[in-house]
Parts: sequence; C-alpha cells; structure tokens
Amino acid sequence: MESMHQMAQNAIGQTPPACRLTPEQAALIARNAEPLVAMGPEITAAFYDTLYAHRQTAEIFVDGERPMREKTFMQWWERTVRGPLDDDYWAWMAMVGLAHVARKVTNPMMLAMADFVAAFIGSNTHRLDLSEEDRRGLVDAFERVASVMSMIITYGHDRAVSAALFERSGMPSVLLTRLGEQTVREALADAKTELAL
Repeated sequence: MESMHQMAQNAIGQTPPACRLTPEQAALIARNAEPLVAMGPEITAAFYDTLYAHRQTAEIFVDGERPMREKTFMQWWERTVRGPLDDDYWAWMAMVGLAHVARKVTNPMMLAMADFVAAFIGSNTHRLDLSEEDRRGLVDAFERVASVMSMIITYGHDRAVSAALFERSGMPSVLLTRLGEQTVREALADAKTELAL
C-alpha cells in the first residue's frame, strides 16, 4: 500500500480542481482561527453527543473512552482551523481512514459526521464578527474541507480493505479488481431488477 502522503495525493488527484479547497479558502479559515478555536469545546460536545445518541455509532466506543476521543477531536479541530492545510494535513486524513477501518467506523458514519462539522459551522458563523461575504466564504471553505477530507478518508478506507484482501489472499490485485467489478456488475443487474428499471 502506498504511503499516507501518496494516498492523499492520489485521492486529491482524482478530484476536479474546482472541487478542492483553495488557498484563499484555507487562508480565510486560518485568519479566523482564534474564534473558531474558541468554538472547539462546543463543537466537540455536539459531535460526540450526536455519536453517542445513535446506537450504531455509540457501539464504536468502549466505556470511558469519550474524554480521550474528545481530546483527539480538539487536536484535529485546532490543527484544521490554525492550519496549515497542507500535504501533511491531508496525509493525516489518509491515516484517519486506516484508523476508521481498525475501529469499524463505516464510511456512512464518517461522511455523516464530516457533514455535521460543516453544518455546525454553517449554523454558527453568525456568531463571528465577520462580513456577510466572509461568513459565506467560511461556510464554503468548511464544506470544501469536509469534502476533501471525506474523499481522502474514504479512499484510504477502500485502499486499506483492498490491500488487506490482496495481502491475506495472495491473489494478484488485478484479479481482485476484476472479481470485484464482476460482482458489482451482478449486483447492479440485481438492483435494476429489484427497482424495475
């Protein structure tokens, strides 16, 4: 499996440039780091209240783990808002994808919570002393961060699962890919029948 830096860059490379975080958006986040860091405890509590309120996401955690997870989230939050949102940051997100595989965090869980963070910012920018243009820009910037982060994490998750299948089965990756594509084609045909399409 490629390095975390390579994984992040491979994932970003597949994304149209118009969908990536721009340097201007990253700069807007960094310029507002102090009030965003101040929101940290509130977003952290809301994030974990949401996870613990749902049985399937709550089952990811072990008893007494929440304080440690909150500390990790606060570290991520501070790094995200202070920056830099550079190659090292995105490589870290690729590693998070691997951590999610190990913790049995599914992509739907992760995608929902990435959206939760972006929505939290969208609902709370009115509290910041910003122009309307900067508020909209900050919301857009966090939507891009969530999008790129989600894309890298899901790519890392998929790469880890594929690599594990390849390494444990000893089957060439080309054959695994071909078998996967065949299985998906069969599932797609079944889905079309089920949905009468």
